[in-house]
Amino acid sequence: MFRFWTGDDTDASVVIDEEGFLYVASELQRFNARSELVGQLMKLDPRRSRRPLVWSVPVTERGGDGLGGLWATPAIYGRMLYASTNYGDLLGVDRETGRVRWRIHLPGPTWSSPVPVDGVLLQGDCAGVLHAYDVSGDPRKEPREMWALRIGGCIESTPAVWRGMIWVGTRSGALLGIGDRRGAG
Repeated sequence: MFRFWTGDDTDASVVIDEEGFLYVASELQRFNARSELVGQLMKLDPRRSRRPLVWSVPVTERGGDGLGGLWATPAIYGRMLYASTNYGDLLGVDRETGRVRWRIHLPGPTWSSPVPVDGVLLQGDCAGVLHAYDVSGDPRKEPREMWALRIGGCIESTPAVWRGMIWVGTRSGALLGIGDRRGAG
């Protein structure tokens, strides 16, 4: 019923918005003509099977491994799409236009998927720091960092949030539950 070739490895999960548009993130390791043509972050309309590409963002900056693109799953919050790149960038992308509104560079690779919850965007980096950004304001402006917590070990897992606690794992084998001491009981 639907087929689209990104031109490269697509490890990230597909994200679907309330209107049925698909947001797809692909790696950049083959450096072929197709991946150059369609970019590494794409919005697709599956109702248009012949020409589904709505917009795309090239993510060609290469990480320390010489590869580009995205391994992590993007996240939707309001009118924005948040995506982290192999190079180490956290991107704020306007879902309607595909325009990158802001870019924050972190120690890469950023394979941990961004997690927006209640106006806060969580993002882990490979220096072992979990960042929290305030995305409750104007989404077109770079968000203010609310806090950063050094937990050690490259954060590759995607943080999970439940009942006021953030749960995250690291490459060093740690699994941590992070919360406010005042709320612990």
